[in-house]
Amino acid sequence: MPAAALLKRIRSEVGRRAVARSQLARRVSFRARWSSTRRLEPLSEWGFERGVPVDRWYIQRFLDEHRHLVSGHALEVKEDLYATRLGAQRVDILDVDPANRVATIVGDMCDPQTLPVETFDVAVVTQTLQLLPDPRQALVNLRECLRPGGVLLVTVPCMSRLAGEWDRWRWTPRGFEDVVRSAGALGELHAVGNLLTCRAFLLGAAADDIDAELMAVHDPDYPLLVAAVLR
Repeated sequence: MPAAALLKRIRSEVGRRAVARSQLARRVSFRARWSSTRRLEPLSEWGFERGVPVDRWYIQRFLDEHRHLVSGHALEVKEDLYATRLGAQRVDILDVDPANRVATIVGDMCDPQTLPVETFDVAVVTQTLQLLPDPRQALVNLRECLRPGGVLLVTVPCMSRLAGEWDRWRWTPRGFEDVVRSAGALGELHAVGNLLTCRAFLLGAAADDIDAELMAVHDPDYPLLVAAVLR
């Protein structure tokens, strides 16, 4: 092997081991802080300061698994966080706040007059319904804004810290299924998460603090959130 190639290989291996040691040290430190039975303050607010928040890890994984459903004209809330990346060709942004400069539709999702009927091929609505006074009506409006054959990709929390004064709701998987049916929607609902990830999320840890194989375990008794594909 040429000397330059050998040196490159050695540096790559050294870098890989350094990253592995760094991740191990981080997780050892996290577990030491995690184990305290007297801790009242979170490690961070949501986990962004430490990496990918635990709930967002599940949301991104859910959306990536269903990216084949995202195309054409999409609706997303507050910002184009996922739709374009997943394959939408055009994205409208909905927000109740008129100060949001990227919003193309300003209005209340619970108001039947806000969303145009049969306009979108897909709507991506993540961790939003818990903030609304009437989530059932919001689902009705989202269903009606979809074109025939359109799909709604939605997530809601089962367990979470409060997201400000407007935060109202949490759902069990069965409870959210009841809301979906009452709104006239059909689809598949999946509960994700486990005891470990629920604890980590409440603590303000990040997915980076937890082994990936443990993140992938789903315990029906300890769901963190519900992800649904509604048609």
